Amino acid sequence: MNVVDIFWWVVIGFLFLLAYAGLFLPALPDVPFIFAGFLVYHFLINDGKLGWFFWSITLVATIVLFLIDYFAGGYAAAKVGGSKWSIPAAALGVIVFMWLPAGFLIGPIITVFLLELFFMRRTPAEALRISISTLIGFLGGMVVKFFLMTAMIIWFLALVFFF
Repeated sequence: MNVVDIFWWVVIGFLFLLAYAGLFLPALPDVPFIFAGFLVYHFLINDGKLGWFFWSITLVATIVLFLIDYFAGGYAAAKVGGSKWSIPAAALGVIVFMWLPAGFLIGPIITVFLLELFFMRRTPAEALRISISTLIGFLGGMVVKFFLMTAMIIWFLALVFFF
């Protein structure tokens, strides 16, 4: 492995780390960073190692991860009567409160609660139930995304180094 390849592997590793950071920071796109890491490998290190099967499954997994992002919290909020604005409010809460140690947990609860209470005219008990349900859906989606992202990276590394 030459110096240029090492540089590109460092870039790939950084992109994968950014993808994991994107799980907690909605301003960072998680899945596109993983996909970018795969593309860096394919176009700048070895364009013959990853075949059509890898790219097909990776594309499907990427679409599934985007759908999980979009529907997880919304589904949980809808189950308890939340509005369609709960998910954007939860994402906004993560961004606004990310400077706090547990901001990615506290932020969505506060913003969804305030949205449902003041704009959707819910009772405090309803708004709290919706905000907690949104957070549970949001966290559940994060867990599923973490495992899918990790599986994608492990599969990529296995193909590159062992097959």
